[in-house]
Amino acid sequence: MKSFVGLSILPLLAAGSPIIVETIHKDAAPVISSSNAKEIPDSYMVVFKHHVTQAAAAAHHSWIQDIHLTNQVNKQELKKRSFGFSEDTIFEGLRHTYNIPGGLLGYAGHFDQDVIEQVRRHPDVSDLDCL
Repeated sequence: MKSFVGLSILPLLAAGSPIIVETIHKDAAPVISSSNAKEIPDSYMVVFKHHVTQAAAAAHHSWIQDIHLTNQVNKQELKKRSFGFSEDTIFEGLRHTYNIPGGLLGYAGHFDQDVIEQVRRHPDVSDLDCL
């Protein structure tokens, strides 16, 4: 994975290349992709804004795991009740945390679209304007 210090939510990439910013959500952190790399589906690297402390990052990690687990349980319930929900993917949630002095405070994980949309709107998640 190529190092993208200071970018917000990055699909984890198998190779590096020029960056393309894709977002239709004005107030959400952008999803950064690569033009010629193979993405790892539903896997993201999230970078915090510079003001976020280690304690705030730890609280965010708990928050993301809570919403991830709640989302997974809700989807399993819908599937059990056969309400037309047929998603077979099991999302792993938080995988790795990062604290590189002077460079990167964030995490990587495997999340569905409902969860990643909440992450993109979180006030501690970096966007290109704050870098």
